[in-house]
Amino acid sequence: MSKDSNYRLVQDYLSAHKDKDVEPIWIPAVWNECQYERVLFEKDGEICVYPYDFMTEHFKYLDKLSWRYPLKERTDLDDSAIYSSLIRYSTAWDYNHDGEIESGTFLRFCILLPLLKKMGINILYMLPVNQYSKLNLKGDIGSPYAVQSLFHLDPNLHDSLLDGMKQFTIHDELGALVEACHLLDIKTVLDFIPRVTAKNSAFITEHPDWVYWITTEAVEGFTPPLIPELGFFEECTPDKLETVYRSQETAAFLRKFSPPPNELHPVLWQQLKRKAAKTGEELLTLVEQEMGITTAPAHSDWINDVQPIWTDITFLRLYKDVSPQVRQLISPDQAPYVLFDTIKCNYYPGDEPNLELWDVLEQAVRFNLERYGIDGFRIDIGHVLPTPLLTRIFDTIKEINPNAILISEDLFNRNHKKAAGTGYNIMLGSGWNVMTQITKENLVAFLDELPELCIHVFACAETADTPRITSRGGVGVARMMAVFNQFLPNAIPYVTTGYEMNEEQPLNCGLGDNTNGEDIARAFFNVMQINWTNPAPMLPLLAELYEFKKGWPQLVKPENFFVAQSPEGTVLYGYLQGDQTLLCCFNLSSDASCHVDLKAAVPGRCPMTVTLDSSLTGSSVGQTLDSLLLAPNQALVLVNNIRHAS
Repeated sequence: MSKDSNYRLVQDYLSAHKDKDVEPIWIPAVWNECQYERVLFEKDGEICVYPYDFMTEHFKYLDKLSWRYPLKERTDLDDSAIYSSLIRYSTAWDYNHDGEIESGTFLRFCILLPLLKKMGINILYMLPVNQYSKLNLKGDIGSPYAVQSLFHLDPNLHDSLLDGMKQFTIHDELGALVEACHLLDIKTVLDFIPRVTAKNSAFITEHPDWVYWITTEAVEGFTPPLIPELGFFEECTPDKLETVYRSQETAAFLRKFSPPPNELHPVLWQQLKRKAAKTGEELLTLVEQEMGITTAPAHSDWINDVQPIWTDITFLRLYKDVSPQVRQLISPDQAPYVLFDTIKCNYYPGDEPNLELWDVLEQAVRFNLERYGIDGFRIDIGHVLPTPLLTRIFDTIKEINPNAILISEDLFNRNHKKAAGTGYNIMLGSGWNVMTQITKENLVAFLDELPELCIHVFACAETADTPRITSRGGVGVARMMAVFNQFLPNAIPYVTTGYEMNEEQPLNCGLGDNTNGEDIARAFFNVMQINWTNPAPMLPLLAELYEFKKGWPQLVKPENFFVAQSPEGTVLYGYLQGDQTLLCCFNLSSDASCHVDLKAAVPGRCPMTVTLDSSLTGSSVGQTLDSLLLAPNQALVLVNNIRHAS
């Protein structure tokens, strides 16, 4: 690492100011991985420290740790674990004990990196860090997915400790975090949002025709058309197009759209642009007031979906025309519109791509790779992008980084071949959905399909878009599923920020919602902090799982995987190779114990020794058994007593 690296510049600045007379701050004690000794006070799971001095010692500790983790050029996805972070939330804290939760920052996320390594994390997936819109706020701070600019960062992620670094920008702060991750062999992946943009997107000033517009009269009650002839949550396949477009509901919906402001009133549009530039007023607000139009809220691409519209974002207009498949179904003078089919440009491309917009999206990808040194992207709703555009984006990424990590948002394992063929090497997959109903049937079906996948999927009990697993059965279920997700074939253990602390409050509940519409705080939209002072976190179990798994690299491979026969209410899976056996046992019942005959489950492999226990007592570890009595929601990992893997 060169002396003028962003990381070294931050480290030198912090060190030069370590004796600076500033107010001390309170941080969670669990963050003190560097064993900082000059703690002023300690109380209720927090410690009080001088920030510059603490950060100086922490950066020294990162350097010391780095000798253990040489950066690998190519990431072995069979030996990986992902940590998903909303940076503003992961280290949000009441640092001054004044009742105000301060935003997390790029700098303060560096504090968490040693904890990530304890859990075996080697991929940090950052949810959007871009500048986002404050218009039509969801909650009290707004959604990070309402990206206003693909080339600017959320200013709240700047750390005030670095205010004195006058020539050091927030872009450099993200670059420093990426370098810190690389010191510990953690690859960094950013969320890239190419299909939607904020309703008051930075694009609008020069390119109002890059988004869709409706009349302001249509805003109240705006929703995609209900198609009574079709069922609930149906995909918009070609055989349904005529039914959709012949519907009276669709005709009424299409009448709500308007030409963009530069076409509707060209002279007035230029006047409003000049006024906004001069006064600082919001251009979209001026257009709404003076022209009676606004950008169209986004909605689901599924027919008759119950999801509410997204009032803070609008779709980008990736084609200047509509698909030939629907051209004869609309009026020749129809204003540009967005509907189920136009969202899915992968299936319904037009003939005239908006190449100027495509160029900008490609430039944004290049900017992120070259400016910050990141290692890949999760492409937000990338499965609906036009294939030529996605190919361009992937070609650009792989030109700069041939080993880039590319994550698909596809929600279904059945699409694994398509995702792999497109160029992705990881996809979200079906795990999140399996966890909404933890039954033997669901889990075994999930296990049966994993060895055949062409691409790695997330092994997760929760994501940033789902309720917390603790809300589905408490800490016992969460700990059991942590074990379940650790050893799956073709699946990467995935930790949603806060999971390691048994956090109960969600980031969002867009998938698998179990809130029954209750208006609860969500980190996507509200100022919140993780329960970093939880006295009984998941972190030690996750660390134990990682340490155990890395001792069996040759055994835990897809070709050695099996699902064993098991009693009702239990699931057993494991790995067999030669004389080595690893068996994972799970009792899905929350109230009844269950007996498991190991000799029947793995004939000729008994007795087996318990090496890991999900229960808080861990009292079974070390026992060598021919049969088990699994407590409610208990998971045990056993190995046969022949020899340990090297």
